[in-house]
Amino acid sequence: MVSVRRSTALSAALLCMFVFTLGWLGTREFLSKQLTDDAVNATRTELDRMVAAYRVGSLGDGRAALAAAIQSGDAMFEVVADSGEAVVRSEKLRRLDPAWRPLPPAPAGAPADWTTTTTATLRPGDHPHWREYRTYTVLGRVVDDVPADLVEPTGREGSTLDAELAGADPAKRQRLTLYLFVLPWNALGTLRNFDDTLAVFVPLAVLLTALAAWFAAGRALRPVEAIRRELAEVSESRYDRRVPVPRSRDEVAQLARTTNATLDRLQRAHDQQERFVADASHELRSPLANLRAGLEVALAHPDRADWPDIAHRSLLDVQRLQRITGDLLQLAVGPDGQPEPSAVVDLADVVTEQVAERAFDPGGPAVSSIVEGPAPVVGEPVQLERLLRNLLDNAVRHASSVVTVRVGRQADDVVLEVLDDGPGIPVEDRERVFDRFARLDDARTRDAGGSGLGLTLARDIATRHGGTLRVENGEAGARLVARLPSAMRAELEPLA
Repeated sequence: MVSVRRSTALSAALLCMFVFTLGWLGTREFLSKQLTDDAVNATRTELDRMVAAYRVGSLGDGRAALAAAIQSGDAMFEVVADSGEAVVRSEKLRRLDPAWRPLPPAPAGAPADWTTTTTATLRPGDHPHWREYRTYTVLGRVVDDVPADLVEPTGREGSTLDAELAGADPAKRQRLTLYLFVLPWNALGTLRNFDDTLAVFVPLAVLLTALAAWFAAGRALRPVEAIRRELAEVSESRYDRRVPVPRSRDEVAQLARTTNATLDRLQRAHDQQERFVADASHELRSPLANLRAGLEVALAHPDRADWPDIAHRSLLDVQRLQRITGDLLQLAVGPDGQPEPSAVVDLADVVTEQVAERAFDPGGPAVSSIVEGPAPVVGEPVQLERLLRNLLDNAVRHASSVVTVRVGRQADDVVLEVLDDGPGIPVEDRERVFDRFARLDDARTRDAGGSGLGLTLARDIATRHGGTLRVENGEAGARLVARLPSAMRAELEPLA
């Protein structure tokens, strides 16, 4: 497995190698062009000097001008007559190319300022690998009206234009074509030094870049490794571990903060699950213990047992177990397991039916309703009935004498309120009452008939219908308010 650190260093090295190589080739091409242009310009200047020497020679002391025309002993030149015969050439041409043939003269009728740029290849037969075995750029110009004493005899070789002149009759005039080779040695030497320098510099730069990327990646990944080590220590019984947050404000710090937030949620969920399991086991243990104790005592003394009373008390315990189990199963079903609310339910009708049922309970507080007109919502009728039933059960258990249910519309919401005249709920406990098996007084026993899950289940139903359930301020006692989107709003905004 390739580590991130190694792959980062390798990628940086390859990128550096690509960039530097590209820069090397681009710079070399630019430098080569510049050096070649400089060599061509210098050769053109030398060629102009040769032309000027022949023109000066036609007016006076020609041999001195020809002798001074070529200042470099390495120059390769050739002067050709109109007949195609070489007048004088550099002795290096014959030495470097024994089979050398003269370059062609300027075309007939060429103007006095005629110039040309051509190429010529030297082929030393005995030494095909010499550096001179190459194609040269050759510049040519024409010069007219040259006296014969600067031309004859033809076929001469030397390092200057006046080599082996015999002094012919100057009255005779000829037209000559002058050629001068562009020598690339300075350009080639400079490019060679450039290549030798970069051949050392580029690998060194690639190595330094790879090392820098290696250490930079290691430094950047050090917090990630610390996060990994801490996460490795997180286990089923150690949700209190938190990863270190680096001081930097980069993505690693954001990852650490997100990881700690996730661990916080996991710890809260774990703690809640443990409390839920403990409370559920306690709630189920009490009615089971009562049921078993009653049956064991009755069976131990069957002749003295009041079997109808035992059956009645056992039935109450079984009903309580049934309510707790049903509520637990209801809360355990996730949103995906619930049917999608689709029917339009008038919550005013639900309130009227539920309050009417409570009216036949002579031993409980008086239950009344205030219906402010139709209150249509989109939902499941059974679930909405259960929401209201749980709120009423809670209010009836804590009310002194009166329970009031009010339903109406506010803007785009349907508001359901259940009020009682009991002791009320302290402000600091208004969220805790919706926790599973929550007790406002942990020392007191469970209210008779309650499973401790009614309000939890009621809020869960409200949330699944896109609404809310909260404890709000009231004139006396407790005031629980459920807000659900009306049927019109629910059609425009899908339920969460």
